[in-house]
Amino acid sequence: MFVNELNNLQFYSQLSLKHVEDRLLITADFPQQFLIDNKMIEPFLYVTLYVRGGVMVKIIDEGTAKLYTPSRKEFDPDTFKQIVQFAMDHSQQFKNQSIK
Repeated sequence: MFVNELNNLQFYSQLSLKHVEDRLLITADFPQQFLIDNKMIEPFLYVTLYVRGGVMVKIIDEGTAKLYTPSRKEFDPDTFKQIVQFAMDHSQQFKNQSIK
């Protein structure tokens, strides 16, 4: 699994644990070949931003009810940065830390 070229990121939902973490659901347009290669139907991003540093990005496929936890190496660096920046921009605890 190699994640790149995500388009049309959209904020969907958020859970904020004050002084601990923010968890965000983000929808995106995944490349068609990525969906075919990984047998996904309706994936979305599940991003956890930790207050003490760190980020975890998971992919949940709603169509097959499977959870994928790709390592950071499995993301294109620019795509990973785009996802994290988008999550920080829409996070309650991290808005003031987002880098433009």
